[in-house]
Amino acid sequence: MDMVQRIVTRTPLAELWNSDGLLDARRTGDLGEADIKRLLQGGSNFVVAEVGQPLRWISESDCFAFWKAEVRCRLVAPDEDGFHVEDYPGSYCYVAAMWECASRTPVIVLEKHH
Repeated sequence: MDMVQRIVTRTPLAELWNSDGLLDARRTGDLGEADIKRLLQGGSNFVVAEVGQPLRWISESDCFAFWKAEVRCRLVAPDEDGFHVEDYPGSYCYVAAMWECASRTPVIVLEKHH
């Protein structure tokens, strides 16, 4: 299977991949705003997981702009018991999780809900 064509079938993700194949990675926990800022300063990047779509990796050079314009106002706090997408701009939001990878800096996975 061409990994570029592989789509997300459910969230939370069970595995993480890129165009080279499956990554040796595991989900380690949910993230809040302060966690994401710290990880971005350390060189982490985003990947958006949306059911029915391929994973969308955000380039390192675009991460801060993507964070400010797209994610920060739509981030579900990790301590929320539940959420309503209607409460967020555009009626969609992100649940963020950190994934530790054997061969790279941690990845911030954004599970998109709409």
